[in-house]
Amino acid sequence: MSADLFNLAEKEGILVDFYYLPCDILGAYYHAKNKPPVILLHKNIKHHRRLLRCIFAEELGHHFKSVYGNNYLFFARAGKYLAAKYEKLAIFWAVEYLMPLDRLAEAVNSGLFLTHEIAEFFDVTELFAGTGIKLYFEKRRDYMVKLLKKLPEELQI
Repeated sequence: MSADLFNLAEKEGILVDFYYLPCDILGAYYHAKNKPPVILLHKNIKHHRRLLRCIFAEELGHHFKSVYGNNYLFFARAGKYLAAKYEKLAIFWAVEYLMPLDRLAEAVNSGLFLTHEIAEFFDVTELFAGTGIKLYFEKRRDYMVKLLKKLPEELQI
């Protein structure tokens, strides 16, 4: 459910609205000095729960992980999760928020191994789940290798 994301945004004083954004932009985060931050989400994702959760969490990640100071603007583009440094920081925040590592271990221990199963377990898109697993491998490789040793032999890497 996305209500927790909306509640977090409200708590942080972030203005959130749905808008028709250009091209492949699904979300945008803007923060001007001395003004409240703003998250715009593409109107077309409003009723696509999983995609909305992923894009919204990424935009919140910019709020929590980006450098404050001057004005700045970030975009979430369709299908492009691993991009620049700030995008990666924001995405990893979103992954930790929507797919906590302890719950990922819980999913694997309960027999969920495939990306679509993990995506369903966390109520995120398959692309986001796959990206999350890749990022966890980058950041927590030892833990992930240990966790994945529990995979059935035919699925082990």
